[in-house]
Amino acid sequence: MRDSSTVRHVLDDPAWHSLTGPLARFSSGTGAARRISPEHSIFTAVDPSADLVEAGRDLAALLAPGERGVLVGHGVVVPPGFHDTGRGVALQMVLDGDTARRGDTARRGDTAEVVELRGGDVADMLSLIDHARPGPFFRRTVELGTYFGVRADGELIAMAGERLRPPGYVEVSAVSTRDSARRRGLASLVVAEVATRALARGDTPFLHVVPTNEAAISVYERLGFLTRRVVEFVAYESEPPI
Repeated sequence: MRDSSTVRHVLDDPAWHSLTGPLARFSSGTGAARRISPEHSIFTAVDPSADLVEAGRDLAALLAPGERGVLVGHGVVVPPGFHDTGRGVALQMVLDGDTARRGDTARRGDTAEVVELRGGDVADMLSLIDHARPGPFFRRTVELGTYFGVRADGELIAMAGERLRPPGYVEVSAVSTRDSARRRGLASLVVAEVATRALARGDTPFLHVVPTNEAAISVYERLGFLTRRVVEFVAYESEPPI
């Protein structure tokens, strides 16, 4: 739940607008709360314009007692009946057509082949995620969008793909590179592939990055991504009964 006293952009509440929009088929819930299928990701969402008590009631219907959820957005407030278990902030960066043209989308340097990753690649994707730890990625996360990767001698050494999809936008996510393949520009290569294809079909790419990850921010800025604002990721769980 967020302050709704001013007009909000869909990227201020990316999970809500994804789960009630383009990713609705992967979500459950009614009224003021939604959750994505736990086989696909970790996100829950509440209507930014809803009453907090209403949002808490509808959210409670989606989570088992003691089950944890994650909210993401600007000015996140956990509804009554739940309490924070952890908070983090991220820079929300956006690449529109103009900044893409000014960025280094030519993918200079490494000539590695970028390939589309599919269901048969999931075991290798999970191995790379476990190595690089960019954030949650589950066995069926690949179904949320298109993923691309780079292989060397059969091993998946870099990847990126799509996750949240507020109307008109797509989140670039799961950006990962093996330590042995760093400094080759592979992160730039796979992110550019995801972003270029998104722009070609009329979607605006965005992503979230920890403010202290200066190396990643530098890569994204060279591609033309600009910081839009700071958003919060809030883990929470239901409060025990009194």
